[in-house]
Amino acid sequence: MNWEPLSINSFPAWALLQDVTFNNVALSEVAGKGIGITTSVEVETNTDTVTPIKFLEIPYDLVLSSEAVDEYAKVDQNFKALLEKMGRQSTRLDIMLYLLPHMVQAAAATDAVSNHTRRCASTPWTEYLRFLPSGVPVPTLWSEEEKHLLNGTSLEESLQAKLATLDKEFNEFREKSSELPFWNSFLWESPTACSLAHWVLADAWYRSRCLELPRSGASMVPALDMVNHSTNPSAYYEENNAGGVDLLMRPTSKLSGGEEISISYGEAKSPAEMLFSYGFIDQSSSIREMVLNLPMVEDDPLSMAKAHIFNGPRVVTLTATDGSVTWTSPFALLMCLNEEDGLEFRVLQDSEGNRQLRMFWLEADVTDQAHDVQSLVQDHLLLPVFQLRVVVTLHDAVATQLGHLESHLDLPNENNASSVRSSCRDASELLKRIERGVLAGAMETLDNEVS
Repeated sequence: MNWEPLSINSFPAWALLQDVTFNNVALSEVAGKGIGITTSVEVETNTDTVTPIKFLEIPYDLVLSSEAVDEYAKVDQNFKALLEKMGRQSTRLDIMLYLLPHMVQAAAATDAVSNHTRRCASTPWTEYLRFLPSGVPVPTLWSEEEKHLLNGTSLEESLQAKLATLDKEFNEFREKSSELPFWNSFLWESPTACSLAHWVLADAWYRSRCLELPRSGASMVPALDMVNHSTNPSAYYEENNAGGVDLLMRPTSKLSGGEEISISYGEAKSPAEMLFSYGFIDQSSSIREMVLNLPMVEDDPLSMAKAHIFNGPRVVTLTATDGSVTWTSPFALLMCLNEEDGLEFRVLQDSEGNRQLRMFWLEADVTDQAHDVQSLVQDHLLLPVFQLRVVVTLHDAVATQLGHLESHLDLPNENNASSVRSSCRDASELLKRIERGVLAGAMETLDNEVS
């Protein structure tokens, strides 16, 4: 399934038709960033500016949110049946289910050999997605050789897990949609049939272009998603009273004519998270942080019960600030407690006959405090012993990760392959340098805590 992309020169006509308002701004090629939005004239705000300068106004009807998916299901009964068949699992999956049929319809409209007779209800997104790039630079869309460049980084396991999840989701999507006659024909029995690659692309679009709106929640917003990121943004976005979204100039800002407008994609995102979600690392960001998975202790008979009760990421977050590295891990202390310390798990039956796993500390039910074990043990006589266990465990995990990372530095077969894009190579090398520094700093911190 492929569709003919629309030239960005056609975008103003589409925007005008959809009542997207551009105020003294235009789409432009931005060096090193692709398409961005720039000013047409010099603009400036100061402390006396009462009404913010508005660059863009996107109508409510164009905002692709969970609510928009619900509204579309009221218009297209076949889509409603697909939603019900798949189940409402998350906003991400709902929006991906919305995007896939529009991708098929866009492909059918531009495929000369397609004899597609079935159609879903068209929306502005049917055409808008043809403006979106198929080459999103996120690692899930890298080649196999390029993905290998991330071996040794915190993204190695994350990328493998994400790809496995996408494969599982796609297989479930194919299996369930095939049971519905309309969707079996529309999605799978035509020259424009879906594939795993299209599912991965829809996910990449969602993750790289989705914004968190105060009222609408996670949403994709046409035109606004073409504004690039900066750690020193000149603009911000907000929902207006009509439910649409405005792009507004930040107070006390000044932009010359032709200068790029930028927003922040998130001030607290780690380099790995930026690369994973957006396909780049902001070198001007001061955030030097990484998240490291904590492996379960193989000979711990309580490991499965701990993981079940904790029900969250079993990780340690390492943060480098002012020349030192600190760590946080709500799971590490629970991970290091044993039955002889007073930790116990019991399967209890409630009044309705349902069986539940419960966690006990010194005979008290503390199931609801699984994410705050520190408060349970802070007055315990063996608290220093517990803390030492945690530090030793984290020291081992950090040392293992650092050794793994260093074993993948400067591998000629990986870095010099002709099929590897320089942008992927540069991003992976930058991530390795950052994470190596964080891990080395964490080792120093943990060494000091052990002694």
